[in-house]
Amino acid sequence: MRPYILALCLLTLTGASRAEAADKPVALIWKGSKDKAEAEAQEAAWGPLEKLLERTGLTPQEGYPQLIESKTLPGLKPGFWVWLLGTCAAGEAPSRLEQLKLLAPGTYGREVDVPEEQLDCPRQEGDALKPRDETLKFPSGAALRVFTQDESELPGEDGRGDTVFQTRFHFILFSKSGEVLDTADTLGDESVERVSGPSGPVAYRCELTRVEVSKKKGTLVLKRRCGAGAAECGSVVSADETITVTASDSSVSASEAERKNEVRAECG
Repeated sequence: MRPYILALCLLTLTGASRAEAADKPVALIWKGSKDKAEAEAQEAAWGPLEKLLERTGLTPQEGYPQLIESKTLPGLKPGFWVWLLGTCAAGEAPSRLEQLKLLAPGTYGREVDVPEEQLDCPRQEGDALKPRDETLKFPSGAALRVFTQDESELPGEDGRGDTVFQTRFHFILFSKSGEVLDTADTLGDESVERVSGPSGPVAYRCELTRVEVSKKKGTLVLKRRCGAGAAECGSVVSADETITVTASDSSVSASEAERKNEVRAECG
C-alpha cells in the first residue's frame, strides 16, 4: 500500500508542477543576438513593422520593444541580448504570439517568472488577421503575402450611426529574411446601411467575386460587384469594380477602384 500511496503523491506533485508551468507568463521576443552591437543594429527593421502592427490593431505597450540582457529576466536563458515586445499572462500569450508571427515570423515566446502586476502584454484591438493563399514571389527572395481582417461598425445604443461590415485586404511585402519591406491595403467585401442621410436611406454592398494573380506582371487583381439597395436620382445603382495591386521586390501599391458597367438610378 505504501508504494502505491507514494506513487500517487508523486503523480499529484508532477501534475501540479506541470499545471503551474502551464500558467506561467510568457515573454514575447522579436529578435536577439549574443552580440549586443548586432542586436542594437536589428532595431532598424522595427519601423515598418511598428506601423503595420498599429495599422492592424496590435500595439505593444509604451516603451516597447526593449533591448534587454536575457539574464535580467528570470526564465530566459542567459548569454543573449533580446528585443522584448512585452510579457503576457498564459491565457493571452498564444493569440498575441500567433498574430506577431504572421508579421514577424522569427518572433517567439518563452515562459518567464514575472509578477502579474508587472505584465505588459501588447494590446489587440479589433479582429485578428487571417492569411490567404495568394502570394507573389520574386527572384531576390522577397514575397508578397495577403491577409484579411474583418471590420465592423454598429449603431450605438441610441440607434444612431451606420451599420458597416467590411473585409480589409492587407498586402505585405516581406524580405527573404522575413522583414517587412512595404505594405498596402484596400477593401474587399463591403456593406453599408444608413437609416437616414441628407437624401434619405442609404444602402450599398460590394461583394468580392475573385482575386486574379499574375506572377509575370507582378499583380493581384481584386474584382468586386457593387449594388445599391437605396439610391437617389442619378446615383450609381450597380457597377463592377477592379482594384489592381502591383508589387516588385521592394514595393507594393494598390490602385483606386476602376468602375465599369455602371448603372445609375433614373430620375422622375
